[in-house]
Amino acid sequence: MVKLTEEMKKSINESIVFLTTATKDGIPNVAPMRALKVVDDETVVICDNFMHKTLKNIKENPNVAFATSDCKEHPFQYKGIAEYHTEGKWFEIAKEIDAQFGRVPKGAVVIKIKEIYNVKSGEDAGKLIAKDE
Repeated sequence: MVKLTEEMKKSINESIVFLTTATKDGIPNVAPMRALKVVDDETVVICDNFMHKTLKNIKENPNVAFATSDCKEHPFQYKGIAEYHTEGKWFEIAKEIDAQFGRVPKGAVVIKIKEIYNVKSGEDAGKLIAKDE
């Protein structure tokens, strides 16, 4: 199991996250996300407020990656599998997250993190830090 450190959780919770998705044919898309929360050591919930290409891509290809806007101080890339929910536990969590922005989400993107990489420049750039076995 991949386990986020407290530093990673803080960075994800307090940053803009750039979420990367791809179509089933591999055409990439990247979009900034702000309404999100780390809910446990391996799971991030992102609110769907304005997703179009991102949502279409997740439904076609659940493999995603993201990095925070502060890669200099918190140099990590996260890869995982996304699921989309419009009801239940995950959607309720998304509604709690979005309440701080005065919105109600259309859905919740739940990402189970499977791999973490170093993205800081230098000889360890691109090095795998943790992987779900």
